[in-house]
Amino acid sequence: MGISLWFLIGYNGRTKRTDPVISTIQGSAGSEATLIEKTDTATIIIPLKRIGKLYLIEAKIDGEEGNLVFDTGASGLVLNETYFRHYVSMGEHSSGGITGGVENTQRITVDNITVGPLKFRKIPGNMVNLGHIENRRGIKVLGLFGFELIRQYEIQIDYAHNQMRLFPIDKKGDLLNRSTGFKADYTQKIEETKNIVFIKARIGDKQLRFCLDTGAETNVLSTDLPRSVLQTVTITRTSRLRGAGTAYTEVIYGRMNELAFGDTTFTGMETVITYLDHLNDSYGKLIDGMVGFDFISKGTFCINFVKNQMGIAYLKLNDQ
Repeated sequence: MGISLWFLIGYNGRTKRTDPVISTIQGSAGSEATLIEKTDTATIIIPLKRIGKLYLIEAKIDGEEGNLVFDTGASGLVLNETYFRHYVSMGEHSSGGITGGVENTQRITVDNITVGPLKFRKIPGNMVNLGHIENRRGIKVLGLFGFELIRQYEIQIDYAHNQMRLFPIDKKGDLLNRSTGFKADYTQKIEETKNIVFIKARIGDKQLRFCLDTGAETNVLSTDLPRSVLQTVTITRTSRLRGAGTAYTEVIYGRMNELAFGDTTFTGMETVITYLDHLNDSYGKLIDGMVGFDFISKGTFCINFVKNQMGIAYLKLNDQ
């Protein structure tokens, strides 16, 4: 299947200036990347294309057009070696995934990335083999795109309307255009490590730490959780799971019946139960699981890295 349609970019609010400016943002591993943006308060709207339980963003990288999987479980830009193997390697890097470490990934720098109206220069990324995603979905995948390059905005993820909205903020995290405020049904402080967001939720009487992962097609629970937590899951089958690399791992599938986020309890969400030791090592902290598509599709999420805050506006009946 060929490349999909180009972005349709929308703007809200009144523009005061349209002079392009160049600003420096902090990339992964302490590197610096350059973002070219507009000095106004307009909202940037980026369409998300849904393929199964994955969401894609159209992009152009050094003239190569294709899709980036929107994957907030990736700490930095991840590139598909199919299209970038000819780049000069800056060294090797070991990355963690749900199926174990991705061994000896090559570190490269791309010159230009365009995502809608956002243009980035000199962006470092890790190369892995993403051919299995392309083959399974029949789409061209240039790589994985997380929060690293957009964390200087307030970010709204609205899966019901298949779009991500980026709101310019000041150094305190306040909106430059206050008329674009977000009304959350529930808000909590987040933890953040390497551009990855961690949230708190409960199962039974246990408060747990979850990674918020838009690239996860199903939720994940750790095998190390207490028996009282794992007994709330209705087991349905066992299977083999493949991550971003070539490794597989055996997992147990089931239905998560008692996940509480604030005062709201979700039932019937698909989950897998597996070992997460390698992810704990990668993140540098212990996690109890990951929440993916089934959880994130329950509403519109708003994330502000400056304020370390995340809110959710739950879907109303006529939006579902």
